[in-house]
Amino acid sequence: MDIFNFLQNETFIFYAAAFSVLFFLIGIILVPYVILKIPHDYFSYSSKKEYFSRKRDIAVYYVKMALRNAAALLLFFLGIILLVVPGQGLLTILLAFLLADIPGKYKIEKYLIKKERVYNLLNRFRQKYGKKSFILPED
Repeated sequence: MDIFNFLQNETFIFYAAAFSVLFFLIGIILVPYVILKIPHDYFSYSSKKEYFSRKRDIAVYYVKMALRNAAALLLFFLGIILLVVPGQGLLTILLAFLLADIPGKYKIEKYLIKKERVYNLLNRFRQKYGKKSFILPED
């Protein structure tokens, strides 16, 4: 069976559409939840390790990091599959990047939060739900 005939299979199309809708709904629910769960002082530290070493048990941090990286790897491969079939492949890969604990990611997050439009948008959203505004990084 070649790939073109496989992509025209009705069962495959149904499941691909169902996964697309599912990931779209998950994205709509998950993104606001994550924005509200980020502590207001998360971006004020010079490194992510410094934040976690001051706030939490470091052993718990490493266990959570391993679980998050495993989930991110799964989402990354699912995103690659969704690039071929109808679905949110790029969005799933982006979610995997956000979930993973990779070197340099915290610097990228801090760079993005320093953008005035991003900072204001996220803080307006947080204030709407009674959360404190993010503290901008000093460096």
